Amino acid sequence: MRLKYTVADGRIIVVPLTEVPITIGRGHENDVVLPDEKVSRIHCGLRWWDGAYYLKDLQSHNGTWVNEERIDVVRLLAGDHLRVGGTVLTFETGYQAGTETILLETDQQLAAGKGYSTILREIVHDLEAPGAPPPPPIPKTVKIPKARA
Repeated sequence: MRLKYTVADGRIIVVPLTEVPITIGRGHENDVVLPDEKVSRIHCGLRWWDGAYYLKDLQSHNGTWVNEERIDVVRLLAGDHLRVGGTVLTFETGYQAGTETILLETDQQLAAGKGYSTILREIVHDLEAPGAPPPPPIPKTVKIPKARA
């Protein structure tokens, strides 16, 4: 599960979600910082509860909107659009990360100070984790008969 949004310079930001609550706002103490004067210092919070993600407005001045409806607290569903100030974030769940997404996420981790070795170690650990699906089988070579003359 993740939040995805585009910043003013065109970069796409992907925020992977876990069961750890996060805050969204203009202040630098937030987990997701949106430099927008329409966003309150601590605007809204997102948390995992009872098997789902819930978004709560934290008494923001301009409100928190989900699918163009002002909310106080709402359970998020895949594809919901969250509007915080002038920024629209998309709540995505069950996505298959493509090459572009993986590269963006890796760039973000590197920019945050994580090294290549750590990232690779985490990937290997995820692959070796109990209950993780095995890697796909290597395709068998198919022999093609030669054409007869």
